[in-house]
Amino acid sequence: MILVVSTCKYLLSEEEFVRPVVEIVKSYGFDCDVKRYYERINPEDYSKVIICGTALRDSDYLNYIDNFKKLIDYDGSILGICTGYQILAKLYSNTLDEIKKIGVYNVKVVKKNPLIQNDFKAYFLHKFALRNVNKMIEPLAMQGDEICMFKVKDKNFYGVSFYPEVLNREIIVNFIQL
Repeated sequence: MILVVSTCKYLLSEEEFVRPVVEIVKSYGFDCDVKRYYERINPEDYSKVIICGTALRDSDYLNYIDNFKKLIDYDGSILGICTGYQILAKLYSNTLDEIKKIGVYNVKVVKKNPLIQNDFKAYFLHKFALRNVNKMIEPLAMQGDEICMFKVKDKNFYGVSFYPEVLNREIIVNFIQL
């Protein structure tokens, strides 16, 4: 069972940011539960967790970072998409830079990883991302000076600042098949 976490304040936004992820997960034969960012979660009930993104002007999830602290001790796999990337970065004491990016950009893979092997184009829609990270975070891919894909060291926790459900479904598929 996979936990899909919505970071959307408004339910209508889930049609754009959560439903496509749920459809990918289900199309590969996996069951999933959807929980909202303000709900307390028990990640140990799930084999994997996917934290979905939300609308550019929706940052209410930042008021609930404490709800995600249990993830630090989680032994499963996590994929943080955009706001999920931001949550993982903050859980591991990294500072987000104000980087507004909207549209399709080229991405350079800088470290071999199980989610994607070659450079690619990705769809971005965010106002915060990472330029620098502490020793807990391994950059996997870059878009200019932005670390747009990372792995938490010694964990199967991955963050992507873009929306793989738009142009890079294989990233989600490779993650759920880890």
